[in-house]
Amino acid sequence: MPLEDLTTYLLSLSGREARRRMAARVSLAEFALLAALPASQRDLGERLRKDPADMVRLLDAAESSGLLLRAADPADRRRRLVSLTDAGSAALRSYMAAARSIEDEVLAGLDASERATLHALLLRLPR
Repeated sequence: MPLEDLTTYLLSLSGREARRRMAARVSLAEFALLAALPASQRDLGERLRKDPADMVRLLDAAESSGLLLRAADPADRRRRLVSLTDAGSAALRSYMAAARSIEDEVLAGLDASERATLHALLLRLPR
């Protein structure tokens, strides 16, 4: 049985190619972080499936680049809230435009209806 008969194999190849193209144009970790804001620092770690230490490093780098702000939650001073700065919003818009362009490249062989169907089906799969 050829591997091309396995849908999961084809998904992995397509996903790997999309990720390669994305990584060449944007920081994937930073993109995911900015797209998840605003949120608490703890919620971000859970949503992005990051170890707390890795999450802090990612937040530190984005904060030092001026892309986000961390502040104590007025309702619970132990909790840190993370929000986008204007520069972070601009970076997110740029990353999203790049992602849409790459999506168009990767899905060029599908018409609009097929793209919508693929998207709907992928939403039903485990992530």
